[in-house]
Amino acid sequence: MEISNHVIKHYLKNVFFINGTAYAGKSTMVKMLADKYDLIHCGENYDCTPKEIVTPDRYPNLGYFQTMKDWQEFYSRTPDEYDNWIKGNTQELIELE
Repeated sequence: MEISNHVIKHYLKNVFFINGTAYAGKSTMVKMLADKYDLIHCGENYDCTPKEIVTPDRYPNLGYFQTMKDWQEFYSRTPDEYDNWIKGNTQELIELE
């Protein structure tokens, strides 16, 4: 699919992307900006998507936070498990985006 640059610029004129390495404060900065300027905070794994759409049975990676038992489970995953989760999120987001 090819989309004209002026169409993309129109639809992304009010979109901000914040990126960086792990634990750099991206989520904190996004939350602060959203609170200050009354913006939509679309955080980790697009947690602004409606829960009735992102169900763990249909989107197991995007729905991971709905099914994990605690944060220790999240942080104790192996590097391969984390990598597979990131790649799985990418594949699931293609449909939603």
